Amino acid sequence: MGKIVTLINTTADGFCDSQYVIADAEFHEFVHTLLANAHTVGFGRNTFELFQMIWPAVLADPNSPESQVKMARALNDIHKTAFSSTLQQTTWPNSHITSNIDFQKIKDMKASSEQNLLTIGSPGLVAELTRLDLIDEYYFSVQPIIAGKGESRLFAQGALHEKQPLQFIDSRQLRSGVSIQHYRKI
Repeated sequence: MGKIVTLINTTADGFCDSQYVIADAEFHEFVHTLLANAHTVGFGRNTFELFQMIWPAVLADPNSPESQVKMARALNDIHKTAFSSTLQQTTWPNSHITSNIDFQKIKDMKASSEQNLLTIGSPGLVAELTRLDLIDEYYFSVQPIIAGKGESRLFAQGALHEKQPLQFIDSRQLRSGVSIQHYRKI
């Protein structure tokens, strides 16, 4: 049975803003381990538009670092879904837009697949999937910074009505100071 796995970058004080993310070669290699078990990557509109702007351009730039090229290829080749009621079109290959989160459709997808739906970033999407009790595993990539401000705070966009206990699985410390905490929903 497939799972919904989320990778969310956050500062120590809970901000999910791409300007605070350390995405070096070691981090990219970690993301590849998650992509290897995924059939689709899901994004909210803002993260999708940011990635759609960044990653195809990396492939077009002959001076891009190899770790970025490898990530760009992986993201280019995998199936991608942008969950958005306002996004009208996409230019990124293997992408489509889903206007809403269909609880039953996602449950059916999980039951019919051995691979995962991986969400990257997208705090609003993560909050809604958490509210609907659909996420199976969380990877919190805690950045070594107290931001004090940012575009959005984790779980600020979607109020959770009750606490959701998690089981600690493991953690990984990257040389950059990023700490990746892996939890499973109980």
